[in-house]
Amino acid sequence: MKNIGKGIYVYLALVIFAPLLFQDDYYLSLLVITGIYAIVAIGLSIVMGLTGQISIGQAAFWGIGAYTSAVLTTKYEISPFLALIAAAIIPAVFAFILARAIAGLSGYYLAMATLAFGYIIQILISEWESVTGGATGMIGIPSIDFFGESELGMYYLVWGVVTVVLLFSLNLVESRVGRAFRAIHKSEIAATSMGIDVRKYRLLAFVVGGLFAGLSGGLYAHYVGTLDPQPFGFHESIVFITIVVIGGMTNIWGALVGTFVIEMIRAGLTSLSDTFPALSGDVDTIVYGAILVLIIMFMPEGLVPKIQSMVQSYKHRRSTATVVVQKNKERETAR
Repeated sequence: MKNIGKGIYVYLALVIFAPLLFQDDYYLSLLVITGIYAIVAIGLSIVMGLTGQISIGQAAFWGIGAYTSAVLTTKYEISPFLALIAAAIIPAVFAFILARAIAGLSGYYLAMATLAFGYIIQILISEWESVTGGATGMIGIPSIDFFGESELGMYYLVWGVVTVVLLFSLNLVESRVGRAFRAIHKSEIAATSMGIDVRKYRLLAFVVGGLFAGLSGGLYAHYVGTLDPQPFGFHESIVFITIVVIGGMTNIWGALVGTFVIEMIRAGLTSLSDTFPALSGDVDTIVYGAILVLIIMFMPEGLVPKIQSMVQSYKHRRSTATVVVQKNKERETAR
């Protein structure tokens, strides 16, 4: 906890006491969905921000996890908690296989490979009717009994998982593995010259990202209770990328901040669409695209690194001013 910083204590206080401020089920539901998306975003932040790999197929791992948990609980009556473990492991296995297959790719080629993987998984979900229900989807997915089947119980379960994922990721960043990740992001050639096995660490990052996405997908399936292929395609992968870029790809906290920003925008657009029907449909995609372009143009480092930079700059100016004032006082005293 020493290396993580004081921010974790503020975060824990907000997570614990947020239900006291937002007791309405609508706001709790919004916070639950935000937490579910944050788990995927943290994993993608490790893939993109730490190792510099472009993944446009994160929604595919999310979908694999969701359908894994849904199938195991509805068709085989396995406990949702055991199904969640499988929902994390199976996408991680898929991520391992994919990472091995595309180990030699980078840049645009890597992005296209992950995009193709995403389309393959969505088509598989849509066409494998005997297992996934096809385009019709699945219904009757059991909810998770966590201190009662309620919004509050699901809130604490989801944010408990987010907290575990967050702490793991923050410690990972400060570990030897995290330093290897950052070295690879800066320069694969330099990392290789230092004895870092680039392929191994890139594969590890992909597996961690897939595991987090699958776990999130399992939670999503049990929360909404129904599934269809639509949420697990290209659109949602772009949403995850937008979240990470807005918050700051190189900062784990940025994934949380970016998720809150996007979910607040999504909720705002949903509310406005009731008054202005023109805002319904794919307007959110346009808004996300515009935000992504603006962030890349004017704040490429993202919100959290920018805020941290501003705080550090303010502290530096303040300490400099204090030193100047102290020296002036010493001169006055000397006179």
